[in-house]
Amino acid sequence: MRLLKLAVKTQRWDLAAHTIVLATAQQLKKGERPHDKRSKEEKRRTKG
Repeated sequence: MRLLKLAVKTQRWDLAAHTIVLATAQQLKKGERPHDKRSKEEKRRTKG
């Protein structure tokens, strides 16, 4: 997220918005839910 920090620091709000959208799209492409609070380790554990 270095690009997002740089965009906010230089007040490039269009770049910041595009960075957030790109990160969200990549996360959804991997099959992750956007507001999933569990850690990846917890997800790997089998229930039962």
